[in-house]
Amino acid sequence: MLSYPVNKIPIVLIPGLFGSMSDAIIPGTGSWSFGSAKFIYEPFIHQLESIGYQRNKDLFICFYNWSQRIDDSAQHYLIPKIEEIKLKTGYNKVNLVCHSMGGLVARSYIQSEHYLYDVDKLILLCTPNAGSAPNYSFWTRGKAPVKSSLEFNIVYNTMELYIRYLSTRYRLNRVQAVHTYFKGLQDVIPGREYGDYLIIQDRDSKKFISYQTMKTKNKFLDKLNNHKNIIKARGIDVTLIGGYEKETILYLKAVPTMSPNIEGKVEGVLKTNVGDGNVVLNSLLSLDGDKYILQGDHVEVLYKSQPILCKKLNS
Repeated sequence: MLSYPVNKIPIVLIPGLFGSMSDAIIPGTGSWSFGSAKFIYEPFIHQLESIGYQRNKDLFICFYNWSQRIDDSAQHYLIPKIEEIKLKTGYNKVNLVCHSMGGLVARSYIQSEHYLYDVDKLILLCTPNAGSAPNYSFWTRGKAPVKSSLEFNIVYNTMELYIRYLSTRYRLNRVQAVHTYFKGLQDVIPGREYGDYLIIQDRDSKKFISYQTMKTKNKFLDKLNNHKNIIKARGIDVTLIGGYEKETILYLKAVPTMSPNIEGKVEGVLKTNVGDGNVVLNSLLSLDGDKYILQGDHVEVLYKSQPILCKKLNS
């Protein structure tokens, strides 16, 4: 039987990519909400309520503009939200419960010079701490790596729809639209800790392109991961919860291109089952912390995490 948390430090839920919506992202969508991701996050909110939390009392949501750089989201959305919660509740610390990209927003704050030592626990569910390979294709082509990767993958389908919307609205080609109006995407392509992930096929030869020589690097993640030990030094308790046994893109296969800005044109993928369908486990686990691995996809892990969350938040 699950026990209610004794230490009621307020929770801040930071949703993942596409988990926040407002006029700031797409005009006409109104004030901040989960948007179309409501069917994913509302059940998770109810799950947190079932272990003793109350929305707007000790359970809060940090919406943010994921189309902008992650550092901007931390600065303009997370920091003010934490300050608001501290004033409202009287607590001087919060616990951050983060899904996917939301975990990188949290890390951007707690690893920064702006950190005010006001986070007790950091719980990351399916966060791509070293990046995610398919995002290279979305960033450099404005398209998924291969059509088959869109099957039953809500994130990739939503990505395609959003990029198409940007391209149509601003009358730009897909790559121009992404680079101009979806700058946050570059912060979730693979970084150095992911390892080499792009395989170039030229006639009969195949070889990995060294990350060190790539033009398309993730400077945001590289900076975070170069200084990730600061999280432990700042006394923050970290929990990593990931999923496995779902086909997940691990490497990308590309052919040479004449473009001076990218390494190759993505035309295929290599997959692994050691991931949640969106994030490979090694990317999540590139950060130190208590590790919990659950059988499930990028969304299912949220719902299967209840006993872990109860245990961690009750300690």
